Amino acid sequence: MSRRLIILFSFAAFLVCPFARAGRIVLTGHDDDFHQSAAASAAMTAFLKYVRATAPNPTLPVLSFDHGSELQTFLTSLGVTFTNIDPDVGVPAASNFDVTKFSAMVVASDATCVGCDNDSTSSANLQAAAAPIASFFDAGGGIIGLAAANNVNYYAFLPASASVPGTVSCSSCFMQTPAGAAKLLPAVNGDFPHNFFPFPGTGGVAAAYQVFETYTGPSSSGTLTNQPFGLFFDGKIVNLTGATKVPMLGVPGMILLFLLLAGVSTLTLHKAP
Repeated sequence: MSRRLIILFSFAAFLVCPFARAGRIVLTGHDDDFHQSAAASAAMTAFLKYVRATAPNPTLPVLSFDHGSELQTFLTSLGVTFTNIDPDVGVPAASNFDVTKFSAMVVASDATCVGCDNDSTSSANLQAAAAPIASFFDAGGGIIGLAAANNVNYYAFLPASASVPGTVSCSSCFMQTPAGAAKLLPAVNGDFPHNFFPFPGTGGVAAAYQVFETYTGPSSSGTLTNQPFGLFFDGKIVNLTGATKVPMLGVPGMILLFLLLAGVSTLTLHKAP
């Protein structure tokens, strides 16, 4: 093989390997699994569609982490096939986080929302499984985290995903952002949430996160203005850690890769005997 062919193959491999797959995350301050209202159902349906889209097989079941039954009842009502693991039993085995078995994982809301299922033991065990969760995500698996409420370590199974406990007094003051509209991630009006998020890039939330739902109005933390109550992310875990960003291979990259491979084929065909 000529030096030119080796260079082209190496460059093509460089383009493809880092970008082969990446997952999607949705975090919300709403305890949709508790309310199970029409708005909550519409939101969960949209969340699942969004995060499962990057999985190798989006039709595979969902892996749920529910210490009680609310999330399981909710998923059943939505017609979603799932396997549940009680996160209080122990640290989930790494073998559970397998994109050949599951398209996404969903974590039930924390009990401090008053009436929800998971607790501090749940979050501690999931945090201890952060490494296999990251591998699952980077392989294309989706992640949905429901309300953290007063548990500030609730999303600690993900890097740079802090939350702020807080309640609001207006249940109809939530707005879908343009970014949320572009991804079909709705705001939930009519149900009171239990936590919000710092603005991306501040307060322990990675700058790579985007906001799909905001709130403007009175709250237990004073008046909030365009405060994030829903975050989403599309990429690789490294993008949340503050390390060098790994860009996604978009349409221009795909075109370039196609041209490179076409060039390799042409060189191969015209190579002198």
